[in-house]
Amino acid sequence: MADTAFAIGKYRVEKEIGRGASSVVYLAYDAFHRRNVAVKQIHAHLLKEDALSYRYRRSLRNEALIAGQLRHPHIVRLFDADESALQPYLVLEYVEGDTLASYTSPDKLLPVAQVLDIAYKCCSALQHAHSRGLVHRDIKPANVMVQSGGNVKLTDFGTAISTRGDQTQITGLVGSPLYMSPEQVREEQLTHQSDMFSLAVVIYELLTGRRPFAGDSEYAILYKIGTEDPPAPSSLRAQLPAALDEVILKAMAKKPKDRYEDWSDFADALLAINRAMPAKRPQDREAVHFVQMRQLPFFEGFHDAALWEALNLGTLHSYPAGSALMKEESPGDSFLIILEGRIAVSRKGIKLVTIEPGVTLGEMCYLQPDNPMRTATAVAETDVVALEIRNSGLRISSDDLQMRFDKAFIRQLVQRLIATTAKVGAWDVDTSRTGDGGGPALSLAPMAQKN
Repeated sequence: MADTAFAIGKYRVEKEIGRGASSVVYLAYDAFHRRNVAVKQIHAHLLKEDALSYRYRRSLRNEALIAGQLRHPHIVRLFDADESALQPYLVLEYVEGDTLASYTSPDKLLPVAQVLDIAYKCCSALQHAHSRGLVHRDIKPANVMVQSGGNVKLTDFGTAISTRGDQTQITGLVGSPLYMSPEQVREEQLTHQSDMFSLAVVIYELLTGRRPFAGDSEYAILYKIGTEDPPAPSSLRAQLPAALDEVILKAMAKKPKDRYEDWSDFADALLAINRAMPAKRPQDREAVHFVQMRQLPFFEGFHDAALWEALNLGTLHSYPAGSALMKEESPGDSFLIILEGRIAVSRKGIKLVTIEPGVTLGEMCYLQPDNPMRTATAVAETDVVALEIRNSGLRISSDDLQMRFDKAFIRQLVQRLIATTAKVGAWDVDTSRTGDGGGPALSLAPMAQKN
């Protein structure tokens, strides 16, 4: 953005760095302290009517009173405030980085260990706020900043309340509906466990690229928050440990008493999982497989976000030559996408076809859920790398991903039908010989020679 070249109070504005429904945030320079600051100023048009002006000035005053109590390395500091200015403003610590909202899509997910580290730091910050009787009420990705070095800063206490009743409260249904706890939706008394639920929703989204509660309208989402249990995170991202499902879903329990009793309990549970994970996630191998998938004809209609969602949804497997990937007449609850290697497919001991990278295997169990039996045996002719996707996982994935898989399956089935028709047309009908029934016999020699 272009330089704005004006001042707010004693702060020289450099540029706009953020804008919301109620305020704009500028990068400014504090000449007295020789530091960059963030100045959050209420929009002028919200101050024209007395009632509206009172509401927003009170909100800013509330944020200043609350933020002024907090001194924590993972909470943005308040330096100054002027609620009586023509356009009231706050002066906050400037944090150079991105909000977590930048990392909530399937193609932008952070490493799992980093997400757990961020979550642990947020627990620490919110424990500090809780020790002062504060409930944030608006925990969401856009209110958590992440710096390049990994530091985390929680921001925006504008809608926070004090459980000690020692200051003016902003009442009513406030916060972001997508991240509200059930008791917040019902406008019941809130505690630190309400923030815990909201943070668990944020962690869930950072881990899976999806929100746990989805709907066509805000009302539908709020209804699901209060009544429906979300899918386990590992059902959307197969690499996640089952222990993490238990931790996240406990923090998202419908009743506050069923969640962790204290922030330290939640933080300890997250830390235990983080310590049990490998020190370094093999990101570069994931990138290799992502590139492989993008080059395969099967994924022709998939944009990058859909490819990442598919990769996160599945589990990568390596099969040595000679190993069986599937066996006929056995039940199947998943399908494979071949990324590397070659596979022989047979039925009743007769080889039918050779499958190479870019082809799916076992998808009929997904397309025919009422008949989940394998119809053929698949054996690796060479070393094979394949992505396994659970049928149940794909069925609860995003509508966009399901639609793209459906189209790819249809395209693949049509191609197989065309190839089969061409082979049938190539069969030689030898009219000089008759079969046992006296009719012409079909010669299958061309197919046998190919295999």
